[in-house]
Amino acid sequence: MVGDSTVAAGGERRPGRFLPALVPQRWALRRWALWGLPRRGSVCYLVGVDALAVAAVVLAALRFPPATAVVAPFALLAAGMVVSAELARPVERHREDTLLGPGVDTPWIFAGVLVLRPGLATALVVLSALHQWFRVRRKPGYRQVFGAAATTLAALAAGAFLTATGVRPLGEVLDARTVGLLTVAGLVFLVVNAALVTGADGPRRPREAAPGHAFDAAMTAFGLPLAWAVAAAPLLVPVLAGATVVLHRGGLGAGRRDHVSIDPGTGVLTAASWRGAAEARLDRPGGPGPAVLLLDLDHFRLLNDRYGVRVGDAVLRAVAGTLRDEVRAADLVGRSGGEEFAVLLPGTGPFDAMAIAERIRLRIASTLVALKASGDGPQFVGVTVSIGVAGCSPDGVLADALLAAERAVLQAKAAGRNRTVCAEPGVSSS
Repeated sequence: MVGDSTVAAGGERRPGRFLPALVPQRWALRRWALWGLPRRGSVCYLVGVDALAVAAVVLAALRFPPATAVVAPFALLAAGMVVSAELARPVERHREDTLLGPGVDTPWIFAGVLVLRPGLATALVVLSALHQWFRVRRKPGYRQVFGAAATTLAALAAGAFLTATGVRPLGEVLDARTVGLLTVAGLVFLVVNAALVTGADGPRRPREAAPGHAFDAAMTAFGLPLAWAVAAAPLLVPVLAGATVVLHRGGLGAGRRDHVSIDPGTGVLTAASWRGAAEARLDRPGGPGPAVLLLDLDHFRLLNDRYGVRVGDAVLRAVAGTLRDEVRAADLVGRSGGEEFAVLLPGTGPFDAMAIAERIRLRIASTLVALKASGDGPQFVGVTVSIGVAGCSPDGVLADALLAAERAVLQAKAAGRNRTVCAEPGVSSS
């Protein structure tokens, strides 16, 4: 509905807008943004890793079926992981993604590799992914599944290494050989996961990736005392869990971005923090330049006047949530004004930036916020967005890219709104 930002529905639904209530739209396979990726090779790779993880779990579960003796350790690890993840949730929400996705859950998952059968160790990975989805940060569904699949394959590879070497992680004597093999198992866990994620997202600059690698290694190493405590001294598990959370929140996660300011209304970066972080990205030498997206909600003031500020705030939160879902881990999302948002896409060319912007525009146009129910049934309100896209050379000035993107937004507004316009002449989409 080009140029019209409000949609009131009193029982009437747009065709294709809604799925059955029991099937969340994010998890409906046919609606995943995965199928809209510009490179078919990326789609095949992500789906292939997912399929390989499922096959590996089935084979491992058949080869090593769960035993009654490990039910209690599994319950202890699962409970400790959920509780510690809840306590660390304020930090995890704003931690920059590292190559090992589980974050504060990592020591519990690696401990599960050491003390559990493969099937139950995989169950910890699934539980971690579900907690991340419902309580921490929601990524696009296909990315959430891929992250869990990569961690699962890494855990199974580490477990297979331990089985092949015959090491007993919880033996009575931790001699030098055992400690060395446990260290190698941790490295296998880290390297396999990093390789799988790098295959999907491409390599990161060493300077940029080093803090994340250190964080992942520290969290994995903490799984060793956790595994020992689960089997030999269960009462120490809460103590170690508390230590994990304190270290994590106190600075162990060097990849966090809690030093920046978060807009309380939308949960994305404030304008000043976004600009500072974006300029810091431009200061890093090497690699292609980033792209900038500026998004301006169409007729937002009319929406506020008609439905009230509370509904307007709910729409802003919904738009911000859509942006966080649709961008990649390395991208920066900020609120640049009252109804304006900005996105920095590092290492993204004009074609891919336009594809991402179009996907965002379509997702926002299909996002609705429920209004107070009336006698005519439920009502919903939605909003459209005009997007300006501009590229920036590696040694360019951010202000120039923002100015070009702003001019593109004005062109989108003049062309009828609900459009994506690239700052390059003649490249637009509606």
